[in-house]
Amino acid sequence: MTRNLSSPVEQVARLIQGFSQEQKIRLLQLVPDLQALSVKNVDIPAEQIKLMAYFQTKMEQLLQRTPLQANDIFVGDLTVAEFFTLPEEAQDRAWQDAHRQFETYTLADERPVQADALPS
Repeated sequence: MTRNLSSPVEQVARLIQGFSQEQKIRLLQLVPDLQALSVKNVDIPAEQIKLMAYFQTKMEQLLQRTPLQANDIFVGDLTVAEFFTLPEEAQDRAWQDAHRQFETYTLADERPVQADALPS
């Protein structure tokens, strides 16, 4: 199978991208042959296969992480359980306080730089 799409196919693809989900479903009903197609049937360049494998590995690593538990520190000094027992206003304040502390911490190391400064 060739990788070069003909101009009409590219035009149809752009048109379909603008379809709503209902329109795409209707298209599949009108052209049932499309349902039998798979990306596996398409010649994918090796570069794209490597990229897909890279991101699949990254996603698998993220999925292997254990979710936070009730007694894990979540925001500020609060655990997950403590945070979610607070009223919404208190949760908002906790987030704002944590954000303010983060900004203070990160901005504390910033220094003015001369226009003619060179990296070390």
